[in-house]
Amino acid sequence: MASLILLTGILAATAAAQNSTTSACVNGTAVHMIVARASLEKPGPGVIGGVATQVVQQLPGSDIVSVDYPATLENYTSSEAAGVKAMTTLLTDYASRCPNSKIVMMGYSQGAQVAADVLCGTNEGSLFQSTQAMNSSILDKVAAVVLMGDPSKAQNETFINGTSTKNGIFPRQNVNGCSSIEKRMVSYCNANDTFCDSGSSIQVHLSYVQNNGTAAMNFILSQANSNAGGSTGGNGNGNPTVSVSSGSLFRGLGNGATALIMLGLGFIL
Repeated sequence: MASLILLTGILAATAAAQNSTTSACVNGTAVHMIVARASLEKPGPGVIGGVATQVVQQLPGSDIVSVDYPATLENYTSSEAAGVKAMTTLLTDYASRCPNSKIVMMGYSQGAQVAADVLCGTNEGSLFQSTQAMNSSILDKVAAVVLMGDPSKAQNETFINGTSTKNGIFPRQNVNGCSSIEKRMVSYCNANDTFCDSGSSIQVHLSYVQNNGTAAMNFILSQANSNAGGSTGGNGNGNPTVSVSSGSLFRGLGNGATALIMLGLGFIL
């Protein structure tokens, strides 16, 4: 049954993503969701698209568009940079075309880093090409941001939800770029997550949609019912009951995945 729910949710999200680029501007409490999938997932919204689909069901008229980028582990830095460029274009073009619509940004793993870099600027050190934080006129149109398993998480970010105690493997050097939108952001990360907590558990990294999907959905719903630029935000807590499997993420890496070769630089995790 869970597999059927997963398949139905992902297919619906994918269909919405394919159609949204030519759709009319959303209005009212409906939201336009820009979604960046995790590494190694097939093109489309990925597993986090299950959360986006739940939002569409709760906020009729909402739509989804997927970020078209490589999402590879090999050549990670260039893949991530391509994601930042593509997501920036999707955000700025839609904000220009639909100035009164509410936008939601979502990303899982590498996709979370992409989304965070688009909004807060890229400043994760010399491996990554530096970019500037998004200007406030665009940020004002972003109602909510949901990140899951963000490798660029810095432990001093104010919007972390979870049990993590350490930086991600590529921590953001300056979190001030997020200050204009941090109250509308939530970043799910738990202790021992391989990527967002510099830990050793892939299973933790794959768990966020299953364990925090409803919380993420409720966070988006709450923000959508507030003014995009003036919300006081929330911490993204809620009952984890979304029936979406995380098994499609990083399929084939195996339990533990103790010898991932990332970025072509030979990181052992």
